[in-house]
Amino acid sequence: MENDADTPANLTGTTVILKVPIRPTKPPKASTEPARLHARAVKRILDRQSGTLVGWLYEWNTGELVPRWKAEARSDVIYV
Repeated sequence: MENDADTPANLTGTTVILKVPIRPTKPPKASTEPARLHARAVKRILDRQSGTLVGWLYEWNTGELVPRWKAEARSDVIYV
């Protein structure tokens, strides 16, 4: 004999409880790279078509170069 709860028409409003195991948290690994502490602007970023300033290129104490945009990121640019 078929159970009424097994038919698809009667499954609306059914609550299902699932047990999900919790992952153990690991402490963050100590990084061997120096932290970003300070940066300085090394170049201006200009729009290639109009020549307007759209951002600056910053060099961090780690040596990493990162653009800082005035608005949205651009792709057709020049660095001066």
